[in-house]
Amino acid sequence: MMSPHVTLIVKLTNACNMRCHYCFIEPSVLHKKMQPETARLVIRSFLDSNYFQSVDFVWHGGEPLLRGRKFFEMLVREQKSRPTRVSYTNSIQTNATELSDGMVDFLTEHQFQIGLSLDGPTTLTDEARRMRSKVDRRSAYEVTVDAAKRLQQRGRSAGAIVVVNRNNVNEPEAIYSDFSQRGIYMKIIPLTRSGLAATVYGDGLEVNAEEYGGFLIRMFDLWFDDPKRAIKIDPFAQHISRILGVNVAHSCFFTRSCHHHFLGISPDGEVFPCGMFQGEPSFKYGDIHEMDMASVGDAALFKALDEREEKVLNQCGECAFLDLCYSGCMFHSLKDSKVMDEKDYFCASYRMYFEHALRRLHADLSRATQLAVTALAQGPALRTSARRTVSSSE
Repeated sequence: MMSPHVTLIVKLTNACNMRCHYCFIEPSVLHKKMQPETARLVIRSFLDSNYFQSVDFVWHGGEPLLRGRKFFEMLVREQKSRPTRVSYTNSIQTNATELSDGMVDFLTEHQFQIGLSLDGPTTLTDEARRMRSKVDRRSAYEVTVDAAKRLQQRGRSAGAIVVVNRNNVNEPEAIYSDFSQRGIYMKIIPLTRSGLAATVYGDGLEVNAEEYGGFLIRMFDLWFDDPKRAIKIDPFAQHISRILGVNVAHSCFFTRSCHHHFLGISPDGEVFPCGMFQGEPSFKYGDIHEMDMASVGDAALFKALDEREEKVLNQCGECAFLDLCYSGCMFHSLKDSKVMDEKDYFCASYRMYFEHALRRLHADLSRATQLAVTALAQGPALRTSARRTVSSSE
């Protein structure tokens, strides 16, 4: 059945004022945006529920801040108006182009966690993350580091997703140096061949499993060996903590039965296992206008995903790293492996990284323990919800 503790990725709009070459959104749904009444229904469906106990609302896109401050004020009013027993949090994943000082103040005042995206120094970021408008003369890199600085000035730590692609896969040293100097936490994910990334527009940006594994190993060593370590990196901090028996939140990539814990809501109210599946009709549970969210676990698709997971985990049964990976991301199976009933396309990457990391940890348990303790002190793990969200913490 669906977990009573759920992370909800809500696509407020698929429109965006950037045109990233690796955008995962399918071109067929780029025009969609959520109407206020649907957004209010999303909130009520969970906060008025007798089933759900906690909900992490992740306001997503496209670029969600294109909806404007009034839309977000409406969301907050609606949440506060509900006489709910359900605990909830708010996060937003943004390209920071609309993150004015006033918007930062509003979001932080209402305890929103704010996630950014940054692929490394300016040459690595701006190669794939392109500004759509010529009016704003700033580059994607300039916009993001400015937003990170303003968050830090307000006492918030800044976190950003690094999408590993052809432009930066051989540059972990440059990426680590830039993030460390700026004090920006990092969440590492591989490019997935979906949306624009699977078209001519994103042609040639993909990386293979061996390349991604090599990137993870080099980045892990930079972080693990840094005597002045100033940032947190996931999934490294998460996995070290789990190996040492520390209870930390799992990211969606490495969560068993992720479809029990995550839901995606499209702008028109369609419900999916996560935000990545929007635009894939065969992976739609139903419509929030027509179904009770507590009944998702009764859907035929939900049961089919349970069966798929059991089949794939049986393939992984002999793997020493099963309890760190749980076969990875099923969306990678669909889009990168092209076979849904197969483990994550990046399985070989994770094996390379796990084998290397475990050797390093066993050789220096004192440092590993220190890192696990530090990870807890820095707050909750940077969270990837549907591959595209990291959170800053107070």
